[in-house]
Amino acid sequence: MSNQKVKFHKRNLTAIALGILFGWALYAFLPQEAYQELKHYIRTVSNIYIRFLKLMIVPIVFISISHTLVNLSNDSNVGQRIGKIVAYFVISVTSAAAIALGTASIFGFDKIIDVSKFSTENISEGYANRIDALSDASLGNVIYGFTKNIPTSIFQAFSDNNIIGTLLVAMLIGMAVRRMNSRKPNEMGMVIKGLDAAKIIINSMTMTIIKLTPYGVLALMTMAVAEKGPSLFSDLAKFIFVAYFTMLLIFVMHLVVQMLNGVNPVKHLKNLMPAIITGFSTQSSGATLPVTINSLEERNGVDTETANIAASLGTTMGMNACGAMWPVFMIVLSVGVTNAMGGNLALYSPSVLITMFISVVISSFGIAGLPGTASFAAITAMTIMGITPEVMGIVLTFVLSVDSLIDMGRTATNIFGVSSAATFISKREGLMDMETFNKEN
Repeated sequence: MSNQKVKFHKRNLTAIALGILFGWALYAFLPQEAYQELKHYIRTVSNIYIRFLKLMIVPIVFISISHTLVNLSNDSNVGQRIGKIVAYFVISVTSAAAIALGTASIFGFDKIIDVSKFSTENISEGYANRIDALSDASLGNVIYGFTKNIPTSIFQAFSDNNIIGTLLVAMLIGMAVRRMNSRKPNEMGMVIKGLDAAKIIINSMTMTIIKLTPYGVLALMTMAVAEKGPSLFSDLAKFIFVAYFTMLLIFVMHLVVQMLNGVNPVKHLKNLMPAIITGFSTQSSGATLPVTINSLEERNGVDTETANIAASLGTTMGMNACGAMWPVFMIVLSVGVTNAMGGNLALYSPSVLITMFISVVISSFGIAGLPGTASFAAITAMTIMGITPEVMGIVLTFVLSVDSLIDMGRTATNIFGVSSAATFISKREGLMDMETFNKEN
């Protein structure tokens, strides 16, 4: 397909369709013993792809941010840019939470769990451990936990794939080079030339890995369907439908914002399809970071500075689905379970609503962009709301069987929201390359 010039997003969509068909065939016709052997070969392909993507996270963040800072014009204000990006994140998270509350209320999420089917014995052990680990989710503790992203060693930040830590190190180095450039122009000139060369190399490496995406997507979708078969789509069908319907509304929200900002929403969506599809397949904002940055710069025309900062920050904050929709869904379910167990929690009282939105915004910061971490954001928000560990365990166990399927959509929604933030800020600042945006990819 690549040699025949088939568009990249069409190749990925074809890979998703083939993955579903292959996975379904393996589930339906291949004996379980034979599949257990075959899945190691399929997993090898997906593992190579995801590991290559993760391999590029730290180099991309470090080189891109450092390179951007040392090449900034004197009148550029990085602090203001970061502030605007974070402000967009907070507003979009709050808006996504409002949308999620509306759909959860319309479809009666507070009444869909039959409490009689659950007990402390059948609550998922994994979720119980997470709840215990986050038992103190006070505002002070959440803020303190976020400071743990500050590395005590430059090499530790790199080896741990600590995106926030790497971002901080890159900013410090970039600002140091800018400050010393007037005093030591020869030495700093060599550093700047080195960063220029490094960026060219990193971009070339990233493009090579991105070309592997259809193969990785095919393997990931085949594994996802072959593992669970029809249950992947039939269990909790109403819950799955509402989750994806809500994510569709969040997409529409961002598209309307882009239209009001003078950006063609359809072209905006098409330009970001490689990142959206990769996020859907990998279930990891962090692993998709190289594709996200590439799509923003090379396809959507976002300036390098905004694209790198927004995409990097977006792997740990501002996630519309993991940090907003999912915690709201879990809170609404928790209210229903609490009341079914004899409690009296009025979801729509002003105090409960205000507490819920504050807790959702707080819990949306510091999330790791990895599969399944939406549960940590949900547990943090529910703890701030005062939901008991027993109720949390029941709710999280209830959605356990479909969490992976919904996580695909959550990651894609997160990436689209973050990319929309970068596009909005870049366009408002007059830095967006509309020729790149409008060209046929």
